[in-house]
Amino acid sequence: MTTRVIQWATGAVGSAQLQLVIDSPDLELVGLLVYSHGKVGQDAGALVGRPPAGVLATDDKDAVIALDADVVLHAASKAYPGSTNSDDIVDLLESGKDVITTTSYNHLPTFSRAVAARVEAACRAAGTRFHAAGEHPGFMFERLATTLTALSARVDRITVQELVDCRSVSAKAMLTDLMGMGRQPEEISTDSAMFRAVSVQYEQAIAATADVLGLRIDEIRRSVQTAVAPGDIELRAATIPAGSVAGQILAWTAYRDGAPVLIAEEFWTVTDIPEWDLTLDGEFLVRVMIDGEPPLRLELRVGNNQVDGLPGVAGGQLAVAATAIRAIPAVRAAPPGVVTAPVFGAYQWPRT
Repeated sequence: MTTRVIQWATGAVGSAQLQLVIDSPDLELVGLLVYSHGKVGQDAGALVGRPPAGVLATDDKDAVIALDADVVLHAASKAYPGSTNSDDIVDLLESGKDVITTTSYNHLPTFSRAVAARVEAACRAAGTRFHAAGEHPGFMFERLATTLTALSARVDRITVQELVDCRSVSAKAMLTDLMGMGRQPEEISTDSAMFRAVSVQYEQAIAATADVLGLRIDEIRRSVQTAVAPGDIELRAATIPAGSVAGQILAWTAYRDGAPVLIAEEFWTVTDIPEWDLTLDGEFLVRVMIDGEPPLRLELRVGNNQVDGLPGVAGGQLAVAATAIRAIPAVRAAPPGVVTAPVFGAYQWPRT
């Protein structure tokens, strides 16, 4: 029996999901919600380089919510003001459909206790399931790093570094408004709107990781460094002016009893930065470093080439999309409620 799927949003990640749904013999596309007026009325297949799928795109949320479907792949952007993502997710759950999102709801109590209560209530009332997929947050820290700790006799500290070649970002709003590239260095601080907007993502990753490890966190400290463009940098999404921000290291460090235990570091750049020993090669790189006994080091490289049939979609965004597609069977088989991915045999922090 095929699973009936609604695709909600067709940005880079949503378009990759839509293509994967159309290509899968186990999934049946029954609805498509788009935010771009220019896409309304177009066949879903035409939007992602595939033959006609028989489903037309619409921007009518009420009509999509009323559709009969098993699961909604929610991929709405978090880069725009006035987001209705939480309300939309609750409405979809209450309508009797499971929801798998890639929009940073990976540890609901950290995101918002009020939203957590609404999502849990909607799942209880309708017998539906909610799962937050994604690459980071969603996979690298709370699933990959914690799985590696099964090799550990003792863990003192875990650091996950994500190095992102931002040249492939196709949306100006994502590159400049959310990620802060092209802004003045003094605009980038832990108090800036940009940092606060992304901070909740990595604080969720840390909190979810702590849950897996049985680790109590006392506090999270935040920091950011910037590097500027030596000259104008022409990118597909925008021009980064000389002297403006062309690279950032954003960091979140969780402490227990005065010692750093979980560290998330994001390296975002659109140019080589010699002082950071960072050279762009077009790939998406994640480093996992586990200090303890024995020390563990892992480098994961994801090819960030453009996906066939999907202009503006790179391999890293395809990987994010795939986490939602692969989650569908497990989510559908789970009891109603918030579904988290199990990690087998992870190290458990000593209780004090």
